[in-house]
Amino acid sequence: MSGRSAQYAPWQSTAGPADDQEQLLAWRRRALDQQLPAAAFPAGASAPSLVYLWTTMFVVAMAILGFAVNAQRGVLPAVVDSQRDVVSKLASGMQVEARGRATDLSRTVQDRGTASDADLLTRLVGEGNGFTGAVIVETASRRPLAAKGAALPIDLLPPVLVVDRTIAVTTPDGPMLVYSVALDDTRAVLAIQPVTMRNLRLNPDAGHGIHMIAPDGKSSLMQGASAVDAVHLPTVFAGLAGSESPQSREVVVKEWADRRLVVSSAPVGETGLVVVSLLASAVSTGTSGTKGALLGLSLLVVALLSFVLMRMSLVRPVRTLLDQAKADACGAMTRRRAPMRIREAHRIARALALTSGDQYPPDRRWRPTVLQGLTVAVVVAMLWPVAATVLALQASDPTIPAQLVRDEESRAEEASNALGHLLDDGLATVSRVSQGVTSTDLAETDRTLDRELAAEQRLRALYLVDRDGKMVAGAGREPLRAVAPLPGEVGIHLDDTAGRLPLVYAFNQRADGYAVVGEFDPDRLLGLVRRVDGRVRVVDAELRTILDSEGFQAFQPLQGELARSVAVEVLPGSTVGRSTTEDGAPAMVAASGLTLPTTVAHLEWAVVLEQDVAGLRLPAMVERRWTLLVAGAVVGVTLLTHVWQLYIFVRPLRRLSSFAERMSDGTVELPVPPQRHDDIGAIAMCLEICRQVRHTGSARFGGALRLRGAGADRTSVLARVRHAAGTRNRATKG
Repeated sequence: MSGRSAQYAPWQSTAGPADDQEQLLAWRRRALDQQLPAAAFPAGASAPSLVYLWTTMFVVAMAILGFAVNAQRGVLPAVVDSQRDVVSKLASGMQVEARGRATDLSRTVQDRGTASDADLLTRLVGEGNGFTGAVIVETASRRPLAAKGAALPIDLLPPVLVVDRTIAVTTPDGPMLVYSVALDDTRAVLAIQPVTMRNLRLNPDAGHGIHMIAPDGKSSLMQGASAVDAVHLPTVFAGLAGSESPQSREVVVKEWADRRLVVSSAPVGETGLVVVSLLASAVSTGTSGTKGALLGLSLLVVALLSFVLMRMSLVRPVRTLLDQAKADACGAMTRRRAPMRIREAHRIARALALTSGDQYPPDRRWRPTVLQGLTVAVVVAMLWPVAATVLALQASDPTIPAQLVRDEESRAEEASNALGHLLDDGLATVSRVSQGVTSTDLAETDRTLDRELAAEQRLRALYLVDRDGKMVAGAGREPLRAVAPLPGEVGIHLDDTAGRLPLVYAFNQRADGYAVVGEFDPDRLLGLVRRVDGRVRVVDAELRTILDSEGFQAFQPLQGELARSVAVEVLPGSTVGRSTTEDGAPAMVAASGLTLPTTVAHLEWAVVLEQDVAGLRLPAMVERRWTLLVAGAVVGVTLLTHVWQLYIFVRPLRRLSSFAERMSDGTVELPVPPQRHDDIGAIAMCLEICRQVRHTGSARFGGALRLRGAGADRTSVLARVRHAAGTRNRATKG
């Protein structure tokens, strides 16, 4: 690639020599500025340090704001979150149960066949469907035609009866759900079920109670005690009737100086019922706003110091060099050159001086490199996150409130009950299927098993075995159970010979010796325990892992001394919770024995629930998380800024310094590569002009030069072709 030689018109002026020189320099400067790259953001050498400062100031603001937002006086956010989760899971379970009852009612009515009304009502009330009463009414008039069991509160129903829906009413005995389904065009079947809920581990010291609000606004105390008098409940529950989403709020009671009322509610699907948790909780001061301000201000001081070091190590030398390089490239005389305290800048400045004909002042003292200066700036910037992390990790551990331990025990019991009922329902399915299959027509048995398995998501395989345990008909995936006689006549069994998966199966033996076996789906069991927040592990009597919500290999020993101790304690059938480890560190572990229903008690399993204390919204934990988050952000910004400066500015500057060193030693034949189109590239171009002036002559001052290309490309100065130009002019005139 060839460069272009500068063509200058003769300079004619009536001014003095000094004015001519100034105008010449101004003309050269304009010509040079038109060629040099304009280093706009983010190409300028000051961009990384400015980005570092702006980003750090934003982090400072976020740190102060984060501490200030959580510094409000009130109930611990962890308690509020826990109560919202408890009522949400409770309402969700009741909703699933209500949908199941409605489905059972519809299925029973559809499968009635030629049964009479009395037989239909007897089947609804007497076969364990959960209905305490049922009645057949005229749809238009609501007049009862036949009834069985508990009386239906007709007067509490809407004037216009809407069938195929669930209605919630409040009776003197408590809330009740009324399920309806059309029997024919003029009649409907109504079935009633009192609203019940599983027992919760309530905190009597907080006056914890669970209330139920019906669509008409009436409330009923379902469990526990009422934290306030009944006359104040309408005010406390104002706006909750008919709510469609979970919510929590704090109610200030004038008579309580250090406590507040926590009201958490969740709707039960489309039934119109609302579950409400009511308790009195102590007031906390929240996070320390002063600590947040000190962290933010200390970070700001360190950031400013690091910013100054970055400017002194890179920005100021580059700017000073660029100004001097532009002056030298235009041929301006510099009476006194500014000393450079950075080694690379000193070498480039000396080369500029020598190529411009000046004598650079000798100075053999030690100078730091630009990399050393920026490294010091990074070290200074990293001191703050290191100190903040050490202080955060050495802060005193928080105390786990008793309410959170009670709620954790409730979650452990919930997981235990859900797992027990899932296994029991699978056994009921297997028992029912065993009565509907035959060992004489295996083709029909296969079809029956396929149909039953399609409607049963708990099982992975459903099959019929003979007396020796060999499968003769089946549906679903390949059985994991080895061929062997069954361990009994009916029940649920854990087989530990299936490899890495826990094989849990239900079986029911028929009178002819054949038996139906249903293997439970491990993924289905895992999905059930994963509904509970935290890490849930199911272990057997030998403390071997059967299920683990975080992934597991079956029959591995249960890890953790605290988890093992509570598991051993609850295996007989109790529920316990712990808030500290043996050495006094905060923890939140609860466990519950699997004893209900009775069909699963022989398994001797325990459900162990462990919560990460660091994730709780306790003031000490919030301060620690915010501090570590801010420290991590500072580390990221600092490293990003350092890498940016290293690869974009430091390395090109060091390469340019090497070229300048050779020029200072007298080697001016090799061209200076343009490096980059930024401040460093502009300095390189000016240095190249000075080299060309030294090598060729003053005609190159402010002249055109190669702006693009690789660093190895050579530039040569072509001689002027005056004769050819004159011949062309004569040819044109002719």
